[in-house]
Amino acid sequence: MVRSELLTLPNAITASRIVAGPACMGLLATGEQIWAWTALAIMIAAEASDLVDGHVARSSRQVSNFGKILDPMADCLYRGAVFIAFVINGWMPVWMLSVIVWRDLAVSYLREIAELEAKTLGARASGKWKAIAQGIAQVGVVGLVALFGAGSYADYAVYVQGLLLVAVGVTAYSLVDYVAGVFNGKARAA
Repeated sequence: MVRSELLTLPNAITASRIVAGPACMGLLATGEQIWAWTALAIMIAAEASDLVDGHVARSSRQVSNFGKILDPMADCLYRGAVFIAFVINGWMPVWMLSVIVWRDLAVSYLREIAELEAKTLGARASGKWKAIAQGIAQVGVVGLVALFGAGSYADYAVYVQGLLLVAVGVTAYSLVDYVAGVFNGKARAA
């Protein structure tokens, strides 16, 4: 791999999400309202970076194979870290985290299966909807904590659980869609 393919602005934007995940996890673990505001700001920047990196790569003609691998990995690591913080804080049950982790792992291996058949399993619309649903849920939950404090979580727990249920439902649908894409012959020939 050529060094110039690695060190690009789009890849730097993408890699920022890898750093944002543990930073948010640490901030949310404090349980302090002020740090929830800081985590919220980082999360909004991370979500914006997910919208911007691909556009920057295409417009600057810096689309790379490395970037195509880095982007979903950064998303998984960033969102996974935030969801782990939710579980640690008692805002999210472990089974929801399990669905999210299983989906990301399965899609990674489904791409490998497609490649074994000399096909490509590219991004699907359901993957984009999954990212949007998870991003909205994460920003929404942390926004509620920032506004009302973790101490009054019981007052708004039903909203948190609603946001998370929608995100997990869309995530599960995305997994089914990717499985169908591989096994129903919808992966493209490479």
